[in-house]
Amino acid sequence: MACARLAVSVLALIALFTCSPAVRDNKGTEFILTFPENLNRDNLDPKLFFACPHHGGADVRVTLLSTGRNERVRVAYGQVEQLEVDRAAVELVGSQKGNQAIHILSDVEIVVYGVFADRDSSDAYLALPTDVLGTEYFVPCASINEQGPRKPAEIGVVGVHGGTTVTIVPSQAVTFDGQNYAAGQAFSVGLDRFETLQVQTTEDLTGSKITSNHPVAVLSGNMRAPCLPAGVPQIGSSDHVVEMIPPVDTWGKEFVTVPLTKRTCGDLFRIVAARNNTQVVVTKENTMTLNAGEFWEIDVPSDDYRHVTTSEPVLLVQYSKSSDADNALADPFMTAIPPVAQFEAEYTFSTVDLMSDQSEPTHHINLVTRSAGKAGLRLDGQPLPSDTVWHDVTGTDYAAAQLNISAGMHTVRHISPIVTVGLVSYGFAPRDSYGCPGGQRLARIAAPCSTTAPVPADRVDNDCDGRVDEELLNGMDEDGDGLIDEDLATISCAGNREQYRTCLVEQCRNLVP
Repeated sequence: MACARLAVSVLALIALFTCSPAVRDNKGTEFILTFPENLNRDNLDPKLFFACPHHGGADVRVTLLSTGRNERVRVAYGQVEQLEVDRAAVELVGSQKGNQAIHILSDVEIVVYGVFADRDSSDAYLALPTDVLGTEYFVPCASINEQGPRKPAEIGVVGVHGGTTVTIVPSQAVTFDGQNYAAGQAFSVGLDRFETLQVQTTEDLTGSKITSNHPVAVLSGNMRAPCLPAGVPQIGSSDHVVEMIPPVDTWGKEFVTVPLTKRTCGDLFRIVAARNNTQVVVTKENTMTLNAGEFWEIDVPSDDYRHVTTSEPVLLVQYSKSSDADNALADPFMTAIPPVAQFEAEYTFSTVDLMSDQSEPTHHINLVTRSAGKAGLRLDGQPLPSDTVWHDVTGTDYAAAQLNISAGMHTVRHISPIVTVGLVSYGFAPRDSYGCPGGQRLARIAAPCSTTAPVPADRVDNDCDGRVDEELLNGMDEDGDGLIDEDLATISCAGNREQYRTCLVEQCRNLVP
């Protein structure tokens, strides 16, 4: 009888792993994207970069909705494929509605980047699949205080479903489709599937709120910006900056900041609040209270690592400054910093060859993990280089490192599925740069929560503690909350064919009373 129960348990576990729904992260089979406006210089076309974590590769179809053009791309495992897309068909222009959407479908989950490289004005964003998009956003942009013609901040929105009503509350006065709206004055726009809109103004739109009755894709940034501290004249070398924004229900309450390698002028960080009375605590700073839509900008030295905690979910964004700030072979970019609760245990990511000047490009990653887990990290299947320098984050058990990497596709993982890592990928060239997360979980950790039965690697906060997939199915309390096996990570039974059956049986013993 016990053997029969064990056999049933093994079959149940196999079904659990093979039939579980797609998890919430940056990998997906459908993406709906666009490109906010870049400064018009050399009229270079934007690009899509595709990376596939599946050994069988991926068949990808890309449709430009404004022209109806279809492209098919075969993405092999371990390779990065690029596709140039017609700028006129996909670039948002002005403050108005449009139809510059890009629809991407794949037969297996892939990683997608949007890359917009014009002469000395480039950035990239990590694309988010349609299954993790939301209905509430607050956006980051960069300061605007330029001498001479001012380049606008901008927000882009793409409809994912028909009959969508998008409501925008701008943080600054804007003109949209010929109508003027004051700062804080809400206005609504109807979007059907694949319709787009862009809102622009020559003031900083950080903190603007976007809500909708159906999920939408949201991007924000600046047509071009030097990314210097607010209140400082925004002069010097500048870049297009853009990021695809995660919805508020995926935001977090704990972060670690890591400086950018090669820079000596420090980095800017903005903390954007979604809820009133958000208490923000940052190492070496006074406590700040933010209301919804407000932000706190911090200028952190290039040798400093900070810990950020908040009472309510926030968005943290990092900015690389103008090259004129320290005469580095670099320039501005903007990247969201994933919260600790959304760190992954395994990443597949790619560098992007976006710079128009390819004479001296360099590529880098910033890593954050628990100090006790450093030895288990693997880059492209190998231990980290022996000369990797780790920096302890004051007042925490986290450590951070900066690594130089080669161009192309890479993997970072930890040998334990419950030891997670934060990863930001970026690159520099003379007066050019890009930066974006290497990936992240996108669990709804900031949404109302009800306890659910544990399902391994479901990216659901089964125990409602603000974390996901933090335990193994082994009868132990790995997260120290007094509960056993209550929010399960992947069980690594498939790594060794000879031990697969034994592994399954051992894990199933925990399911048998």
